[in-house]
This record gives sequence, structure tokens and C-alpha cells, in this order.
Amino acid sequence: MGYIRIQNLSKRFRLYHDPAGRLKEILWRGRRSYHRDFPALTEISMEVGAGKTVGVIGRNGSGKSTLLQIVAGILTPTSGSVEIEGRVSAILELGSGFDPDFTGRENVFLNGAILGFSQDEIQDRFPDIAAFADIGDFIDQPVKFYSSGMFVRLAFAIAINVNPEILLVDEALAVGDVAFQHRCMSRIREIQNQGKTILFVSHDIAAVSKLCSEAILLDKGRMICQGKPEEVIHEYNRIIWNAEPLEERAAMDQADSPTRRSPEFRAVDFQEIKSCDGRFGNRTGEVVGFLLTDGSGRPREIFQGGMDVFLVLAVKCHKRVDLPMAGFIMKDLLGNNLIAINSDSEKCYLSPCPEGSLLTVTFSFKIPDLKAGGYSISAGFGNGTFASHTAYDWIENIVVFTIESKKECHGLINTPVSIAQKFL
Repeated sequence: MGYIRIQNLSKRFRLYHDPAGRLKEILWRGRRSYHRDFPALTEISMEVGAGKTVGVIGRNGSGKSTLLQIVAGILTPTSGSVEIEGRVSAILELGSGFDPDFTGRENVFLNGAILGFSQDEIQDRFPDIAAFADIGDFIDQPVKFYSSGMFVRLAFAIAINVNPEILLVDEALAVGDVAFQHRCMSRIREIQNQGKTILFVSHDIAAVSKLCSEAILLDKGRMICQGKPEEVIHEYNRIIWNAEPLEERAAMDQADSPTRRSPEFRAVDFQEIKSCDGRFGNRTGEVVGFLLTDGSGRPREIFQGGMDVFLVLAVKCHKRVDLPMAGFIMKDLLGNNLIAINSDSEKCYLSPCPEGSLLTVTFSFKIPDLKAGGYSISAGFGNGTFASHTAYDWIENIVVFTIESKKECHGLINTPVSIAQKFL
């Protein structure tokens, strides 16, 4: 059975200000320095036990890929040690280990030789590799002509068909098409059931939660925590959003519901609109700020299904608006509309707004019991009715937030279901 043990692992890269810096250092024989050290990894200690599937998560630049490359033997550490027991097969960055001038077939045999297989052993495995890759006649074309999807198909097919005891996977599966991704995930589960050890790097938090028995969080080259996936994912979300600890948030969840009392919001509370994914309208009525808060009125970026929420828009009316209306749409990462609300369609008619007035429009609702992941809200203000109106200011993705959930969710939304059995 394969296992990985890492002790006090550090990796520093030399960054030069210009290409000539490296040559100058050679000529000065180390008497002068023209580089600065970049600590990609600092004092990492961890263990991946035999038969475990461990996910590695973290922001871009946190050191995830560097860690896997060291475990795979592609990079050497600056200090520390890596102890590995078992045959390692790796799916790392796109095309890693492939000779671009070799055909797919030749690269299969090249990779097999690197892993210690004889020509006959690879020949026996080749039909399974070619069938899984499913790239047709391209198997005999130079890989430099492959699409990114073909690269991943062939790399994954090789990695899983050489009977590894340890499988390293680095985000590569995000490149393939959806059908292939499902096939890969199914194969990874088969490898898990065989008791193999897997180290899995991904930005797909849902995949880490479902596939992994443990998770590790890296940030700025340091290991922040290791433990159950849901605990590590929560800490990852907290770091991204600089949010409150779980204990403080749990206490806030007991605050007053918006159905009982609406908090008072001040002008200084509102967030400026610093970024969005599109904006249109003549700005006669302009959204100048917003808030997304929990039921106690505290701004936050991480929510859970069933929580009370306030979305508040601050609007400046540069001219009189006789039939003001406001609305918002909540979407998932694929752009599916999950909630679409408009004051007019809800029969909540807003009062006319005088020229120069500054007003707030507050929407209070419950977050649906959605699957964990990222979501966005688009919002706007206009004049007229739902059937016939002018959009003065519509802002795409005015705010992005995260939903955490410990529940299994196989669709978009969890809903309570009663199931009964009866024999006829």
C-alpha cells in the first residue's frame, strides 16, 4: 500500500529582475546577488496514509502545484524530506511528461518506461489506455497538434492504467469535457475502492468534499490546517472572504429575523460598486451602493441555506421618478436564475422619488437550501411597471458570495421530502 510522509518541506524559487541577472550571478560567482527568493512552500509537514484520499485546496499561488510536483519528483525541495512508499502516477500540469514531437502512442511507451514498465508490459496495457483516452486516429499524431482536452484524456488514461499505488491529480480534469470528467471521477472512485492512495489538488470544492476523506489547506506557501473536508473548506472560505470564525457566525444566526424587525442601515454602511460584470442604463436613478447582510444586519460573504438575508440598494435619483421599481436576480456559477424578484411583480409599489432624493430599497428573504458553492446577485432600479418599464441602472453580478452546506445535494436545491413504501 502506498503512503506519503512529508517533513519540514520548503521550496524557494529565485526570481530575477531581468534575464541578464542569472548570467551576472554566474559571472560574479555568487559574490553579488541579482535575485530575490520567493518562498513557494514553507515548513510543510503532513502525511497521506495508505488508502486515503486527501484533497489539497487553497487560493491561486498558495503552493498546491509546487507541492505535487515535489511529491512527483519533478522538483527538488530546498529543504525537508519526502518519503514515498509505492509506485506513483501523476496527472500534473497540461502535457507534463509528454514530448511534443512524439506521437500519442510513442508518449505512452515513453511514460511507461519512466514508470519502470517494460515494452511488453506497456504493450499489454496499450489497448485499455487507447480505449479510455478515446482520441481515435490522433493517437498516432504528434501531441503538439493535440487540443487541451486530448492532452488530458491521454495523460489520465496513462496514469490510471499503470496500476499506481499512489495517484497524484492536479486540477487537470477541469480541462476535459463534461462526459469525460464524469468518466474520470467514476474511475477515481474505482481506484479508491481498490485501496489506493490519492493526493488530489482542485479548486472544485464540491469534488474535494465528495471524493476526499481528508483535506489540507495551503495559503501563501504554508499549511493552515488539515482535517475533515467540511472543516477545511470552511476555513478556506473564511480566508477568502476574511470572514468571522464559525462560533461568532453561529451566534449571529440567532439574531432577529427580518420578518420581525428590519435593522437600520446608515449611508456609511453601504459598499461602493467597485467591480461588476456589466452595467447598462441611463443612470437617471443610479445605484450608488449596496449591502448584503444576514438577519442581524451584519455584512457577510458566506451564508448557509435557510438563513435570513437582507439585500439593500442605495439609489440616487437625479430626476423625479414617478413609478420607481427595483429588483434582483440570484444566479449560480452556470448562470441559472435561482431567484428573480421585482418590487412591481411582488405588488410592493414604491413611492414616487423626488429629484435629488437618496433612498434605500431593502429586500428581505431566506437563502434557499442550495448546494455548496459560489453564487452571485445582479440588481437594478428603473421606472414603470414589470410589463413596461425603463431600466435606469442594471448591474450584473453586483456581489458574489459563497454558500456552505454539510448536506449532500444532488440537484440545485435541497428540499424536505417524505418517502413512504406500501405493498399492493
